[in-house]
Amino acid sequence: MSNLEKTTKRAVKKGMKKLHVLTVVFMVSALILGAAAGFFAVNYISRDDRFVLCGQSATTLPLTPTEGAAYLYTEEGVEAVCFGRDVSGTLSVETTLEKNEQGQYVIPLTEEGVYTIIYTVDALKFGESAPNGPIRRVRVFTVKAEV
Repeated sequence: MSNLEKTTKRAVKKGMKKLHVLTVVFMVSALILGAAAGFFAVNYISRDDRFVLCGQSATTLPLTPTEGAAYLYTEEGVEAVCFGRDVSGTLSVETTLEKNEQGQYVIPLTEEGVYTIIYTVDALKFGESAPNGPIRRVRVFTVKAEV
């Protein structure tokens, strides 16, 4: 340990000894109250936060061997609120499905398979900077033969 570090440690210890007990109690109390107030404020502001699909999240469709048979899905969207603010406008959609001229998704019914539409929003609680990574909502269309 260098002389500077030793001198700094001594100065800090000496400064701490000069603090009155009530000052230390007040400082610790203020720290605890501030942390509690922050916790309750964030919980109050974010109490109505949500990221949910509108409509059904899963649909099973019958296999139809007729050429060109398809199911047309009209987008129902998602509802996304982060810290009391509507963030649905930051929605991004990932899918391999095609859209027709009316903007509907075309799900082919001629072969069995699973088709997905994946939604993400760019928001503090749900986006890339979310503590556990981005949160996604998935809409699934399953095409299968009748059992």
